[in-house]
Formats: sequence, structure tokens, C-alpha cells
Amino acid sequence: MRTSISYVLSIAAIWIAGCATTSLTPVGTRAYRPLLAGDEVTVFSADTDVREPFEVVGIIDYANPGKYQVLTLGDALPELLDRARVAGANGIIIDRTELIRSGIISTGIAVRARAIRLTGRGSPPAAPSERDVP
Repeated sequence: MRTSISYVLSIAAIWIAGCATTSLTPVGTRAYRPLLAGDEVTVFSADTDVREPFEVVGIIDYANPGKYQVLTLGDALPELLDRARVAGANGIIIDRTELIRSGIISTGIAVRARAIRLTGRGSPPAAPSERDVP
């Protein structure tokens, strides 16, 4: 009996987690090597918050209907930051967030963000990918 309950709970957790979708669309002609998992990615809420030059390297879309949960931007951030690192971005600008009503008690979230590469003097030099080498 205990094994079947654990199995059902595991399947339910996979199903709930499987409802989230994330995509990364590269932007521009330059590609950067991915950052490491622990590398810092700064979160900005608007272009005007970024105090140094930057280039947009990708658009990140995240959606999670939040079945049987109430989600916030904080729930989406880990996935957004991971996708930014994949793009070689060291910052993201949150462009849009919206709530998704998916049930009586369920509230999900959809987020669109720009993955950016801070290019000011305080940033380490860019490590171009093989795509940049002639």
C-alpha cells in the first residue's frame, strides 16, 4: 500500500512539474558560451534599471499554469536564470508577467524576459562561441 501511494505521489509531482514550459530564442548575430550553473545573473525590472551597456542575446518565455498551486515571479526565476546562463547572458530584463488562472485555487504565471549580456567595464570580457570564429 505504501509503495503504491509513493508511486502515485511521484507521478503527480512529475505531472505538475511537467506543466511548465520554457523556451529560449537566440537574438542577434553573436553567441556566447553558456555560463556555469553557479554564475551570477542579475535581474532587472526595466531597461532603465541597467546602468551599463548591454546587448540582448535572447528572449526567454516561461509559462506554468500552476495546477493546484499559487505561483509568483519568484517561482519562475530559477528557470529564467538557468535559460539565461545557457545563452551566455549575465542579466535578464523582465518585460512582462501575467497571472494564469487555471482553476478555482490555481494561479500560474507567464513571463517574458530578455537575456542580456552586460558589456560595461565591470563585466568580464565576452567569450565568443565557435559561431563567432571565421
